[in-house]
Amino acid sequence: MRLRHIVGGLAVTIVAAAGVPAVASAATVSPLSRPVPKTSQWHVAPTAGGAATASSIPWKPYRTKPWHDAPGKVCRFGVNVTIVRQHEQYRTLSSYPNGNPRLQEFRGPLFARYTNTSTGKSVVGNLSGYGWFYYPASGGLDVYIPNHIDVTVPVGNRGFPAGEWIVSGRSLVIIDSTGAINIVLIHATTENICRTLS
Repeated sequence: MRLRHIVGGLAVTIVAAAGVPAVASAATVSPLSRPVPKTSQWHVAPTAGGAATASSIPWKPYRTKPWHDAPGKVCRFGVNVTIVRQHEQYRTLSSYPNGNPRLQEFRGPLFARYTNTSTGKSVVGNLSGYGWFYYPASGGLDVYIPNHIDVTVPVGNRGFPAGEWIVSGRSLVIIDSTGAINIVLIHATTENICRTLS
């Protein structure tokens, strides 16, 4: 899935991913601007309509759209990402009193082709799997992935280095209220598609 979040005026793109690991070296994690999320936030909480269990919440279809990284924004060259196959779903596990989502779960197959617009070199990523997206009341976003995720980190980010990253393994993606992106590698390795397509 591809989600676009406007956090502090900064557009942030996240693609939850799972499947065949495409692994390179692990990247450095910078200091976090807020504490690592507590494990309690990933549990389903009672909603205004009463207690809910994950098994009682229906799934809805979700569509990921193709995207483009302009030259110099993420990689030194442009990257086109097209969707090869998808059948994604999501559900809201918990909401705030005003109805905004607090915790959402995403799942399903997603295959995307990354193409270097300068050379035509491309690679297909299996981005299928699960992800839990927690929206703190203070702003930002916390994402827990038990397997793989693709994170677009723009040049100039204050946290994790810039790149079109595929993280393989257990990880947390933390976006603070200013839009700074950090990736916590719990038991994971990384691949930078910018390097793969160079």
